[in-house]
Amino acid sequence: MQGFPFGDVLRIILESQIAMFRYPSSMIWFWIVMSIVYFQYRRMSALEARLFGQPRRSAIVRTVFSLGEGILGGTLGSFLIILLGASAERLGLGLVWLAALALATIDIRFICLSYAGGIVSLLNLALGWPDVDVISIMAFVGVLHLVESALILLSGHHDATPTLVTGPDNRPAGGFYMSKYWPVPIAVLWIIYTLSSVGAAEGGIAMPDWWPLLKGAVPPAADMRADYWVLPITVAMGYGDATYTRLPRQKTRFTAGLSALFSIVLLGLTLLAGRYSWLRWAAALFSPIGHELVIHMAQKAELDSAPLMSAPARGVRVLDVGPGSPCDRAGIKPGDIIEAVNCQPVHSIQEFAEALRLVPYATILDVRSGLPGGKGGCRTVQIRGVSNRLGLILVPAEGAYPKIGSGRAGLISIIMDRVRRRSNRRRR
Repeated sequence: MQGFPFGDVLRIILESQIAMFRYPSSMIWFWIVMSIVYFQYRRMSALEARLFGQPRRSAIVRTVFSLGEGILGGTLGSFLIILLGASAERLGLGLVWLAALALATIDIRFICLSYAGGIVSLLNLALGWPDVDVISIMAFVGVLHLVESALILLSGHHDATPTLVTGPDNRPAGGFYMSKYWPVPIAVLWIIYTLSSVGAAEGGIAMPDWWPLLKGAVPPAADMRADYWVLPITVAMGYGDATYTRLPRQKTRFTAGLSALFSIVLLGLTLLAGRYSWLRWAAALFSPIGHELVIHMAQKAELDSAPLMSAPARGVRVLDVGPGSPCDRAGIKPGDIIEAVNCQPVHSIQEFAEALRLVPYATILDVRSGLPGGKGGCRTVQIRGVSNRLGLILVPAEGAYPKIGSGRAGLISIIMDRVRRRSNRRRR
C-alpha cells in the first residue's frame, strides 16, 4: 500500500498492547481471559493424564504458548483494523454478545459473532434499530475470523485428543478432537470528532489520502474532523473441531482455508458496501449464511469419506502415542499397524495385551505404516525394560461408541444435562 506508514502503525499497535497493563479495566479483563484459557487447558492436561499417564504439556506451558500465538494474531488483526479504518464506537458489542448468548441456547456453535453480528446488522437495515454501523460490524467479524483462521493454521492441530467413534459401517474407528484457546490482545480504533480548527493530537501519524478503506463513517459537519484513537482489548478465541477422515494437521489446513475464504469474501463485500449501500444487505446476509455454508462443507467432507483410523484386517492400529513413552521414543506413529508382538501375531487388543504379559521384560513389535503415503514400510521395533505400559492407544475391532455426526445441543441443554449428572452422582 503506497504511502501507508507500516512502521508507525506497528509501533502504535505494540504500544497499545503494552498499554493494557496501565489501565485497571483492560488489565483485569486480560487476566480474566487468561484464566479462562488456563482452566480450559488444565482440563485437557487432566484428560491426557488419564489417557497416557502424563499430559503432553502442562496447562501453564500451553497458556504461555497460546498467549505468544495470540499476540501474533492480535498484531495481524490490529493491522487490518487500522488499515480498514473500522471504528468501534458504533459496534454495539454488548448487544451483539447478548444476541450470541441467546443463539447459543439453541445450538452452542451459534455463539460465533458471524451469526449475532449478521442478525444485529439485519435488524438495523430493516428497522433502523439498533443504532449500529453495519459496515464496522461486518469488518470486525471478517477480521476476527481471518485472525482465527491464521491461528488454526499455525497451531490448531497441536495436542489433538484421540477419541473413538462408530463409523458409517457400524464398526469402531479412531478420530481426533482439536481444542485450542487463544488470548488475543488486539487494537481497535475509536473515532473522536473535533473541530477542524483544533490542532492535531500529540503522537498522531499522518495517513495517506486514500485511508480509511472503509467509507462508512464521515464527520457530522463540514467544520468537524475525525480523529482516530487506538484502544487495546483482549479477545478470547477458541477452536473446537473433530476429524475421523484426516490427520489433525490435514484437518486444520482444510478448516483454516475455508475460514479464510469466508473472511476474504465478507471483507470484500464490506469494502464494496462502503461505496454501494445496498451491498450492506449482502454482507449482513452472507455473515451467517456463509459461515453456515463453511460448517456444512466441513461436515460433508467428513461424512462422505471413510474413517482413516479403522481397525485393520490384520494386526492392531495405533490411534495415538503417549508423549515421551517407550513407543514414542521408538518412533511409532499414529496410524501404524502392529502385526506381531514378540513374533506372535495379534488381531485384537486382547491378543496384544496377552502377548505383552508373556514377555514382560522386553518387547519386539512388527510394525508397518498403515496410512496412505506413510513412511517406514515394514519394520521391527525392539523396546527393552518395559512392563505393560507402552504408551499406546489402539483402535478396537468391536464395541459401541458415539456415532459420527451425532446431534448437537444448545447452551441450556448442556447446562441441564450437567445438573442432572451431578444430581445423579449425589444420589448414589
